[in-house]
Amino acid sequence: AIVMLLEVRLDRLVPQMNNIIDYMLLRTQDPDEGVSLEACEFWLSLAEQSICREALQPHLPRLVPVLVRSMKYNEIDIILLKGDVEEDEMVPDREEDIRPRFHRSRSHHAGNQDPDSDDEDGGDDESSLSDWNLRKCAAAALDVLANVFGVDLLPVLLPILKETLFHAEWEIKESGILALGAIGEGCMGGMVEHLSDLVPFLINCLSDKKALVRSITCWTLSRYSHWVVGQPHDQFLKPLMTELLKRILDTNKQIGRAHV
Repeated sequence: AIVMLLEVRLDRLVPQMNNIIDYMLLRTQDPDEGVSLEACEFWLSLAEQSICREALQPHLPRLVPVLVRSMKYNEIDIILLKGDVEEDEMVPDREEDIRPRFHRSRSHHAGNQDPDSDDEDGGDDESSLSDWNLRKCAAAALDVLANVFGVDLLPVLLPILKETLFHAEWEIKESGILALGAIGEGCMGGMVEHLSDLVPFLINCLSDKKALVRSITCWTLSRYSHWVVGQPHDQFLKPLMTELLKRILDTNKQIGRAHV
């Protein structure tokens, strides 16, 4: 109801906006994903309002970590996505594995990139994960907030990326790579100075032992591809193309089907 009011009667919420933001921050972390998903929708809706920058600026140090944590795969997702199955090339294709893919919106926020959809990186072939969920909503929220705040988001996000991208747990590392891709458009101006280090790191991640890490890395690299092709080709493009061609022959079929 609050999210709906935000879209139609913003004037009624403005006097209590700080309290509402505090409440939505708490509920975005609710253990019930139905609750957390509804709360996470709030950030997407708020980003469309003219007051977003002023209202959210003081809350970014708390909001951004919550969104990145929400982007981590949960245990059920990993099981459904066969995230621990690294080789399946000998398993016969199902009909749905080889059917043509057509664009389809996952939610009413159709304008946002969906890194887990068949249309983006081939990372979600299970019908049970094709629906809008907390991970996708949080990634979309970070995407639109990056467009609202631009480089001003980076002082909060960069320390988080430094911690997550090099984390020992692959699920956290994967969520960091997703976050890096999510800000690829809005924060590009501030990310340029870091890409000479990050792109080789991502190219290396294309050969990560975990299939879901390899998959999301394909998508994140696509978000920075225009920068890559603008650099000396021997430096980044050729190593990247070499690894992408290897992924087409990946022993995990969902990586081979990814839109690299």
